[in-house]
Amino acid sequence: MTYGPGAAAYTQTQVATTASQQKLIVMAYDGILRFLNQALDHMERNEVEAKHERLTKARALIQELASTLNMEEGGEIARNLWNLYVFFMQKITEANLTNDPEPVRGILPAIRELRDAWAELKIDEADETVKALDRRVPQGEGGVRLSVTG
Repeated sequence: MTYGPGAAAYTQTQVATTASQQKLIVMAYDGILRFLNQALDHMERNEVEAKHERLTKARALIQELASTLNMEEGGEIARNLWNLYVFFMQKITEANLTNDPEPVRGILPAIRELRDAWAELKIDEADETVKALDRRVPQGEGGVRLSVTG
């Protein structure tokens, strides 16, 4: 499935106008879940190239989430998230190399749980734990940053 320039412009506008960085994180999880489910569909149809593309996109989003962690100040929460992200990336790589859907199926529930936890999280921007997890990454196109707080 190919998206034209209109879809890309829509996505950029949606991201640029998102008031909460928390929403960006939830959007990243939504993308991961979407790409993983698409990859499973491609595996069932033995569409190896399309499967590879979707798994690569899911892995890149997980890498982006991992890059936002502040390991020095985030403490146990950041370390646990880091370990989960590494595990997810290993399972995605395994599925990509073996064309076996089981590694992806095995991580989907945990990713959904993390996504739902972020969606339900009530963030107090003054909270020291939140500040510790909120390491801003370099600003990308359109002034967008992925972090925990706005």
